[in-house]
Amino acid sequence: MNKKKICQLTSVHSRHDTRIYNKICHSLAQGGYDVFLIVADGLGDESINNIEILDVGTNTSRLKRFLNTSKSIFNLALELNCEIYQFHDPELFPVALKLKKRGYKVIFDSHEYLPGQILDKEYIPVFFRKLISYSVEKYFDINIKKLDAVISVTPHIIDKFRSKSGNAIQLTNYPILESDNNSFYKEEYIKRKNTVFYAGTIYETSQQYHIIKAIESIDNVKYSLVGTINDKYKNILKILSAWDKVELTSFVPKVELDKIAMNATIGLAIFDYIPNLGYKIGSLGVNKIFEYMLYGLPIICTDFILWKEIVEKYNCGLYVNPNDINAITKAIRYLIENKEEAYEMGQNGRNAVLEEFNWNTQETILLHTYKSLLS
Repeated sequence: MNKKKICQLTSVHSRHDTRIYNKICHSLAQGGYDVFLIVADGLGDESINNIEILDVGTNTSRLKRFLNTSKSIFNLALELNCEIYQFHDPELFPVALKLKKRGYKVIFDSHEYLPGQILDKEYIPVFFRKLISYSVEKYFDINIKKLDAVISVTPHIIDKFRSKSGNAIQLTNYPILESDNNSFYKEEYIKRKNTVFYAGTIYETSQQYHIIKAIESIDNVKYSLVGTINDKYKNILKILSAWDKVELTSFVPKVELDKIAMNATIGLAIFDYIPNLGYKIGSLGVNKIFEYMLYGLPIICTDFILWKEIVEKYNCGLYVNPNDINAITKAIRYLIENKEEAYEMGQNGRNAVLEEFNWNTQETILLHTYKSLLS
């Protein structure tokens, strides 16, 4: 019996993007499908782990990417003649609609909610942000219903899509469980130096200014900050008096990131109340808290409704108002002064990920979705 052919489409994401490649492509390949991934990165074709990666070349210009890259992706997708196409970038909507007209099954995987994301773009004047966001919302209203399914990462986005699609499915970015996921003993944790830890893109809404201000009055603490940061924001942070407590590391491979995390004592996920995160609702699509939990670290996170429920249910950390520097200070100080309790919180969080908040649970949903569309 011939395997069903499926294809993932992206014009902007890395070929080894965690959600697209490591999670979705791998799960579908293991589920018995012939898996193709079309990318536009200029790195050439590649066959790895039973996944065929096909490259249409790169365009740095957004307009050229929208016109030329999209055309190349469509032509290659058509040539592959797959049963299902899943696209990951809103700019590929015209490609998706043309594939749908040709009779193919098409899924939109909305990693974030574009209308809300536009409202967070500070480089766009406020008036135009609202106008563009409204226009994109209307475009979604008209076109999402034409697709076979829409997938996203968190309840507040799925609720928006349910009014536009008869098949809206939540597929959350929970961590992959690996055989070498680290564990450790209480004695080892308690001996660690007091280190708060953040990994990811370092931008203003991740409240780095507030966090660094918060550690000013805490003695014997280090802030391990790992990720990319633009020079403008970095210069703002560097003038803070507690900058000498910050150890800034640029992007590192996962093996190195694991080592840094396993020397930390607290994981930080303190984000502002922004539209893309559902304001005070929060998003399960920000998987930092789950990654910190898997490391066995107690978390300090924003008091989003969704995150508060997790922290309270599993007693895996503390939550704070992201704009209250004193609250952040108190939370950090409490956990470093009560390390035995902090260790127990970390273990509670780790167990919660091992049992519930892991990719295995989402893989089941993904495979069921594909099976349903092909039946």
